[in-house]
Amino acid sequence: MSETPAQAGRREPLPETRPVPSTELVRRDDFSVFYRTEKKRLIAFLIYAGARVWEADDLAHEVLSQLLPDRWKTLEYPRAYMRKSAIRAYLRQNERTREIPTDELPDLPGGIDPVTCVELSEQTNAIIDAIQQLPPTQRTVMAFVMSDSDTAEIAEALNMAPGAVNTNICRARARLKTTLGLMKGDNNA
Repeated sequence: MSETPAQAGRREPLPETRPVPSTELVRRDDFSVFYRTEKKRLIAFLIYAGARVWEADDLAHEVLSQLLPDRWKTLEYPRAYMRKSAIRAYLRQNERTREIPTDELPDLPGGIDPVTCVELSEQTNAIIDAIQQLPPTQRTVMAFVMSDSDTAEIAEALNMAPGAVNTNICRARARLKTTLGLMKGDNNA
């Protein structure tokens, strides 16, 4: 992971105080490329956290289009900030009454159905189903783990002690191994 988790959301010094390599300028100047590459990852992260596909798609779009366009150039670790904002938005949304859409999701420009943006294998679906059965804190921690976050980033995003994060990771992994049948000596693992 290229971002230091504890630094998620912290702003970089202004360009005058720190020289920026030209490759970083190209990356930082093209938000549309960042949006396209990160939206799928953010949707997957939110699905692991327990969101339905349509919720994950809506939240990913909301976080990327409302929170980041003005801030992303100045953030030192935009991906960590994005995940932190997304999980907080998802948890806030879950506190309210959950809506279930009755209409079909509209196609994206070019006739692409947003649900097909995240194609899931049978194995991935089994993992998601197992993660959904975890207690809420363990499920949220595992969503961060599945998106390559480290303990410090998870602790920062969830306002937990690193030891509590590690405990939740260990307990979640033990439950997942049992649920998925991945015990020692199992040749299917």
